[in-house]
Amino acid sequence: MNIFLVVALLQPLACRPLHSDWIYGRDLAAAAPELAQLPPDLPISLSPVPGQPRVFHAGDLLRLATANHLPASVFTNICFAWAVSIPTRENLAAAMDKTLEGRKPRIEIIDQSRIPAPEGEIVFPLSGLSAVSDRPVIWRGYVQYAGKRSFPIWVRARITVEEPRVIAAADLAPGEPIRAGQLKGQAYSGPLSPETFLSDLSKAVGYVPRRFIAAGASLTASMIEPPHEVERGDLIEVIVQDGAARVETQGVAEQSGQSGDIILVKNAKTGRTYRARVQQKDIVVVMPGNAMQLVPEDTKS
Repeated sequence: MNIFLVVALLQPLACRPLHSDWIYGRDLAAAAPELAQLPPDLPISLSPVPGQPRVFHAGDLLRLATANHLPASVFTNICFAWAVSIPTRENLAAAMDKTLEGRKPRIEIIDQSRIPAPEGEIVFPLSGLSAVSDRPVIWRGYVQYAGKRSFPIWVRARITVEEPRVIAAADLAPGEPIRAGQLKGQAYSGPLSPETFLSDLSKAVGYVPRRFIAAGASLTASMIEPPHEVERGDLIEVIVQDGAARVETQGVAEQSGQSGDIILVKNAKTGRTYRARVQQKDIVVVMPGNAMQLVPEDTKS
């Protein structure tokens, strides 16, 4: 056998880079002129995962050509694969900075995942942070590629932030609107937390705690909620709208709710209970004939 043919057979098959979730007719046509007449948007195969090639053997290509009424030809194998590389520390740090924009982060990367990743946007969500510590912690992220696909990566890093925080200056009771005098602003400098802390007092004043908050605690958005526009037991205005017809009456709120919530309302005269959507302060709307129509009391849950 010719020595040059042996060398050629032993060399790995060069793969064409992937750019999409799917391998289409146009991709094969670009690799093999004999397939130039394939419909360009014809989906041929899902793209493989990064690190694994997708090889179309000569027999596969011949069957594909026959199925699409193309002339029979002698094909050579065609390989597709994602272009992969180990993310640089500069790119990893830039992605972490993006997540922590405005929080004056200081990042020291100690280690990182070494598996080559596809090209794409590097993302580090706060939910991927493994702990809150002065020592290096694991932060799990991913590379987003081919639309919605993601490839997991991680770093081990020491991360601190400097930011203003809203602090409870007194104990805050659940359900009680927060007053300005119960809060104070305070500068924070320390380890990164997966929580997003409030930095503006106006974002908390008038809101109500979901649970008891002790004095000295830093407030997060998940700790508080807007005040209810309808409170349980309130006498409220009930509007029944059906086309051009409109009826206004009064009812008693059986549940608390904010704008857009669907709550139970009792007719003070008949005792029957209805479902209605909170429209604004102490006003709810019932729309007969759809999911918000009146329901009898025995359907309550």
